[in-house]
Amino acid sequence: MSNELNPVKIAQLLTKSAQQLDNATLSALEKARHKALERQSTRVPVLTFTSASGHATARWADRLIPHSAAPWIAAVLLAAILLAGTSYWKNVQEQQIDDTDVAILTSDLPIEVFVN
Repeated sequence: MSNELNPVKIAQLLTKSAQQLDNATLSALEKARHKALERQSTRVPVLTFTSASGHATARWADRLIPHSAAPWIAAVLLAAILLAGTSYWKNVQEQQIDDTDVAILTSDLPIEVFVN
């Protein structure tokens, strides 16, 4: 005996079983299905102005931050790391250029450096 579920066989069994039901039961099932589909609507974050206690107050209908804040935190962390790395790299390059300029101005470099 196989423990795997076969979707085709399940669909055939449900179709066979549905054909044995009377019309009143089928219509009740159809109404329940439509009600369930109506309740399952997608919600979009919207700024709404509602009068909660007689005066208009602004509140968010849905949160703008998704249920899991982990992707946002990871994105901010990545951006901070990239910004810090770029700043450090630029600072190191400027320091090297400054050191070379100081060495040229003080003539601490051998003459071969000026020839190349």
